[in-house]
Amino acid sequence: MTSRLHDVLTLTVGVYILLLGGLCLLDSTGTVEISRGGMVEGAVGLALVALGVLAILAALRVRRFSRRLRRAIGHVRGTGDWEIDDDAVIQTIFGDIALDLADYELPEGDTDLTLLCWVGQIQVRAPRGVGLDVTAQAMIGTIDVLGVRQDGVIRDIHVRSDGFDEASTRVHLRLSTFVGELMVVQAR
Repeated sequence: MTSRLHDVLTLTVGVYILLLGGLCLLDSTGTVEISRGGMVEGAVGLALVALGVLAILAALRVRRFSRRLRRAIGHVRGTGDWEIDDDAVIQTIFGDIALDLADYELPEGDTDLTLLCWVGQIQVRAPRGVGLDVTAQAMIGTIDVLGVRQDGVIRDIHVRSDGFDEASTRVHLRLSTFVGELMVVQAR
């Protein structure tokens, strides 16, 4: 788990537990009478608030990027008809992102590319010889990056391709999904 995700997640879960504890305390002291059903509804409501906080923090993190491609619903397919600039961001809420980096002229040196998908799948294919530094995060789902695979809840991995430091073209990929699948493969 990256330190950024760890900090945000810890803070969000901490606030959630604090508020849920406050509801229980109010109920136990008789200040406010809350039924079991009300307690469950309160817990679900607080969980949604916690997810909202995570979404806002994620949005604040990516607002500094210069090049963005956004689609609320639908699929984003990389067809090579636009350039991948440094600090590019591709986002979709419901849908898939499929990007083959072989279709693009990648500049020499380091390029940052962020792909965000709330619900759906992100697939990235990279040509041989490109150095990849991948950080992938999924709240619920599967991550498969360069052969390293994790399934489950709150998955967060960091993988570097062999020969990353020696590669003339290096891509730093940041992939994130709330519910879905993240996959990065490199041609052999």
